[in-house]
Amino acid sequence: HGGGGGGTALHACNRAIDRQDEYKKPLQMVHARMKILAESLRPDSELVTALKETDDGSDDFLTSTRNRIRAIAEGNAKRVHDIEIFIDAVKEVRAEVQENANADGDNDAAANTPDYERSINEAMERIRDQKENDPAFIAPEDHAMTTEIREAMGEKIAKKKSRNSRGGYDDDDLEIVQNGPDDANTLKCPITGMFFNNPVKNRVCGHTYDRAGLAQMLNARKYTCPIPGCANKSVTLDQVGEDEEMKLRVKRHKTREEAEKRKRDLEQEDEMEDGQGGGYTCIE
Repeated sequence: HGGGGGGTALHACNRAIDRQDEYKKPLQMVHARMKILAESLRPDSELVTALKETDDGSDDFLTSTRNRIRAIAEGNAKRVHDIEIFIDAVKEVRAEVQENANADGDNDAAANTPDYERSINEAMERIRDQKENDPAFIAPEDHAMTTEIREAMGEKIAKKKSRNSRGGYDDDDLEIVQNGPDDANTLKCPITGMFFNNPVKNRVCGHTYDRAGLAQMLNARKYTCPIPGCANKSVTLDQVGEDEEMKLRVKRHKTREEAEKRKRDLEQEDEMEDGQGGGYTCIE
C-alpha cells in the first residue's frame, strides 16, 4: 500500500513474500478434492458404468461434468500463475524499497514515500507480459494442475488434444484406465510404516511422509529421503508442505474398509441366523 515509511513498506513486502504458500493453499485443497472426484469419472469407473447402464442421457451429463472439472482446474492453474506474478512483482518492489531506504535514510520518509502499490501493479503487468510472451510459457490448460486432473479422469495427454467449438473435449480423448481402490501400501508412511496421519509432500523430490515420521528421522540426524533410489540426500522441514490429496486418499480408504467390514459382519450374522433356524434334533 502507498503511504507510511520505507520500513513499513519493506515489512509489508516481506510479509507478502513469506505468505505465498498460504495464498496457494486454498487452491491446492480444491485441487486435491477435484482430483479425487475426477478419478470417479474415468470411463471404466463404477459410477460411470452405473450411470450408463441406467440413464440414456448419461453421456451428455458426463461430458459436461468432465469439461466443467477441466475448466475449474484451468482456473486454479491461472490463479497460481497470478499469485506467482504478484510475488515476483513484490520482490521487485522490495528491492526498490530497500534502495530508497539506503539512499534517503529515514529523513522525511513519510513525506517522500513513493506509491509502492502503483509500482506493484505496474510490475505485475510487465512481468505478466514477459512470462506470457515467453516461448516456454505453460498455458493453464497445459499446467501440471490441469494435466493431473485430466490424467485422473483417464485422459491421454501425450499429444495435444483437439477441442470442439465450445472449448470442451470429446470422450474419444479418454483412455480406459484401471480405477481400483488405492493400494494400502501407498497410503503408509515410508518411515513409520503406519497409515498417514499428517502427510507432508516434499517439494524437491515429490515424495510423501508423515510429519511425525519425518521429525523422527531428522531428529536421528538422517537426511536422505527414505524412498529407495531417491537422489534427495538433504531433506529438511522447509522442503515439505501439507499433502491434501494424500489426506483424502487415506480417509477414503479407511471409509471403504469400514464399509466392507460392516458388510462382512452383517453377512456373518445372517449366516449364523440361517444356521440356527429350522433345524430338528432327534432324541432316541
